[in-house]
Amino acid sequence: MAAEGLLAEYPELRPFVLPNVRLTGIRIGAGAYGSVEEVAVPGAICAAKKIHDIFLDRSEIPAAEIRRATSQFVRECQLMSTLGHPNIVKFLGVAFFPGSRLPALVMERLLTSLHDLLDPETDPPPPPNTPKPFFPLSLKCSILHNVACGLAYLHERSPPVIHRDLSARNVLLNSGMVAKIVDLGVARIVPRMRTAATMTKGPGASVYMPPEASAPAKSNAQKSKYDASIDVFSLGVVAIFTIGEVFPCDPVAATYLDEETGVVMGRSELQRRAEYMRHVNEQLRACGQLRGDHPLIRLIQQCLHNGPHKRPSIREVLRLLEEARAGARDSGWEEVQAAQTQPRNQAKDRELAEARQQLRRKEEELARQGAELTRAEETIRREQQQLRQKEEELQSSEREKQTVRQQLISSQRRETELVQAKDRELREKQTVRDELTRKERELAETQQQLRQKEEQLRSSEALVADFQKALQQRDSEPTQRTKTQSSLLPTAVPHSTPVNIKPRKLTVQCHRKKTAPCE
Repeated sequence: MAAEGLLAEYPELRPFVLPNVRLTGIRIGAGAYGSVEEVAVPGAICAAKKIHDIFLDRSEIPAAEIRRATSQFVRECQLMSTLGHPNIVKFLGVAFFPGSRLPALVMERLLTSLHDLLDPETDPPPPPNTPKPFFPLSLKCSILHNVACGLAYLHERSPPVIHRDLSARNVLLNSGMVAKIVDLGVARIVPRMRTAATMTKGPGASVYMPPEASAPAKSNAQKSKYDASIDVFSLGVVAIFTIGEVFPCDPVAATYLDEETGVVMGRSELQRRAEYMRHVNEQLRACGQLRGDHPLIRLIQQCLHNGPHKRPSIREVLRLLEEARAGARDSGWEEVQAAQTQPRNQAKDRELAEARQQLRRKEEELARQGAELTRAEETIRREQQQLRQKEEELQSSEREKQTVRQQLISSQRRETELVQAKDRELREKQTVRDELTRKERELAETQQQLRQKEEQLRSSEALVADFQKALQQRDSEPTQRTKTQSSLLPTAVPHSTPVNIKPRKLTVQCHRKKTAPCE
């Protein structure tokens, strides 16, 4: 999960991720923020530089600093992926280890660093007055020449790259004593080589930094203005250490107080390192050869010049190193040194041979383990393929089940729609039936009323008929009788006025039928 989160935040790391990388348990080196561990990749032993996970858990470290370190790691991976030179350590990729929240930069495994070669830190320390191993001057010149070639490759790229952290610890050596530059974490790409740019103040170890790298810039007190000559200055300090074989600790102060005049006086960088320059000549006195300056003295003096523009370019450094290497071969100093130190180095040679033999055995063992790992990976690959096939079959079965389920749902939906339609039809029929029943009741009531009207009509007709009959009888009898009977009639009706009574027309309204007059 942590790896996916980091890759989501920095997707540019995804193309560099290496599979099947495991730790061997051997720590090559350690620093303040990280360590270098030995790792095994299929068929090879490599080194991995990783940031300490505890670095993320320390509450006193601000989040901006953590993000800066992570971004610096990403930039180093991106930059190293574009480099390819025999004197630059080869970048292989990025690996994530179990239990670690941060990635590791995987690179080729080398034998040792220049610092550990010249000033080894043994545990326990060697007895006093133990002679140091002999390193021929031509070897030292060759190492410095390799470093200069690596710097020339960086400086002459388009756009140029400034290392900014060159030191003896960042120069690694393989079994053939070929030097390679490592640790480009603080390297910067600049638009032009000899143009000063405002960058981080004192990015590397202070003992290797020129004065301009510590001077605050006018625009920002936390920045300094310098150019690629910072790497040339650092190379001069590396040369002092390589030739004198004494690690250059922090030099004396750049200023001092003159006791006679009371004026603060300045020291040049050469004066600050005069003590270490003395060890260069002591290497010659030890073998009785002190005719003239050391072949590299002139180079060191030029590299350590206080003025950046007075230092030589990296191409001039290469030329001076070639001259120094040729002078070392012609002077005969190496033969004298070798004759005096040969007995001392026989034990070291034996130890080196044993170490190389152990290394070969270890490489063979790792090769066997790599072959076993390859077979195991092949088995896992086959099992994964079978698993994928089973998953595809299961997915196909699930799709078929889903299809059948959808068909069942569709069928149920259709049946439900049919049932609902029949229910609606039944409800409509019931509504019609109820309406017919209501109409029948209304018709029955209307018929009943009609019968009552007919009965009333018959009664009225009977009365009218009786009355007409009586009138007819009256008209047919003699007048006398008429007069006699007339006294019986109401006085309101005159005898001379004929009675003309017309029967009324009775109208009966039938249900759903037109009205018809009833006589």
